[in-house]
Formats: sequence, C-alpha cells, structure tokens
Amino acid sequence: MGSAAELRVYRARFSSIAFAWVACAGFLVVGLSMVTIGPSQRGGVGNVVVGTLVLLLSAWLGSVLATNRLIVTAAGLVCWNNLRRRHIGWPEIRSFGVGPGRSKMRWPCLVIHLDNGSVTVTNVGSFTTTYPARVAGELSALQRELAAGSPPGADRPEGESS
Repeated sequence: MGSAAELRVYRARFSSIAFAWVACAGFLVVGLSMVTIGPSQRGGVGNVVVGTLVLLLSAWLGSVLATNRLIVTAAGLVCWNNLRRRHIGWPEIRSFGVGPGRSKMRWPCLVIHLDNGSVTVTNVGSFTTTYPARVAGELSALQRELAAGSPPGADRPEGESS
C-alpha cells in the first residue's frame, strides 16, 4: 500500500461497546474512591486492596476496548482481539461474509472464510448486519483489486484520496 490513506482500520461501532466504556469509567471511579479513602477510614486495608483490584480491572477493560480492531495492510489483515494479535495473509482468504458472533447474544459480525476454515471477527460487529456487511463488501473489493494486480486506489487521479 503506497500511502497512509489506504491503510484501513475497522472497529466495533461505538453504540455496540458504549456500555462497556461506561462500565470501564465506573470501575475507574469506584476504584479511585476506594484507594483514596485510605486504610484509616472505614474498611481498613481491605478497602485499598479491593480498590486496587478494581482499578486494575478498569485498566484491563480499557486496554481491551482500545485495542480491539481489524487492520488492513498490503500483506493481509491483522486482527486484534482481547490483546491478542493474529495475522491473516491475503492468499489464505477465500471470501468475506456476515454471520453470528460467538457470544450468547449472537450479534452479527464479520466472518473471514479461509482455506482451512473460517475466522469470526467479533470486534467488527454491531446490533444490525449493516456495518459488518459494509466492511465485508469493502474488504471483498480490496481483495479483488489486489488479486487483479493493481494497487488499491490506482484508478484514482494523482493526489486524490479516499
């Protein structure tokens, strides 16, 4: 990929993860209040220990929410999910689609069909199929462009970006 404009990053819709961000902020406030009260107040040292654990939970949840994404590169896709990274090369990918997620709610999400199975990308999902279908369409078009041998965006005039 020649320019930074062609690098694409997909994340879950904010409406899908808003509750998780609110919970993260709530844990932060509760943890800070428990730690700043100190052991001299009611609750003693246990209050500080539990507050520290709640702060660590808030930091972990925030880092998971901030890093969950799908990055498109010239070599393939990099899928970050729960602080784990997986690289999927373009030659491995057969197609893209929309399917149910792995959670109990089964929200629609992006499904990458590979030569040896499929990968469900739950961090590119939403309450409806609209967003995952749009992402699947964009990735399919990009895959066709790469397969045709033309670099992405080669049909655009010089200096124009998407």
